[in-house]
Amino acid sequence: MSKAEILKALRQHPFTHDMEEAWKESLAEIAQLQTYAPDTLLLREGRAADAFFLIVDGLVAIEMFIPGQGAIRLQTVSAGEIVGWSWALPPYRWEFDARALVETTAVVLDAAPLRARMSQDCALAAWILSRLLAVVAGRLKAARLQLLDLYAPPERRPA
Repeated sequence: MSKAEILKALRQHPFTHDMEEAWKESLAEIAQLQTYAPDTLLLREGRAADAFFLIVDGLVAIEMFIPGQGAIRLQTVSAGEIVGWSWALPPYRWEFDARALVETTAVVLDAAPLRARMSQDCALAAWILSRLLAVVAGRLKAARLQLLDLYAPPERRPA
């Protein structure tokens, strides 16, 4: 994909649409526009967290492997959302699996040069990390609500 296509995707994605243009151009240099077939793993628990995914189109399941039960779906992420924040925190290892449920397109940012750019530009780092923190907080809230449903008395569980 061309840099122009990547820039267009960065300009339209909710995570980066209002980012400074110079930052978008810098990120476009370390990004690819990738399409994943259904059932393709974008990331695998325990492996190096080497990318940051801005979902452009499609659906991605965030999963956790439980011995004896297999993979369980924790959340589903769709267009306009992100996948992966372990790239931002040492030891840079994925905590979960992420699997495309349907054909999925994402802007994929290479984590090592992204971290390097952030270490050189504190304003960029603050901007990205504040956006990332908002996503993490939203996902934790969703997980909390799931737990409330899971552990609610049977008479109070949703049908």
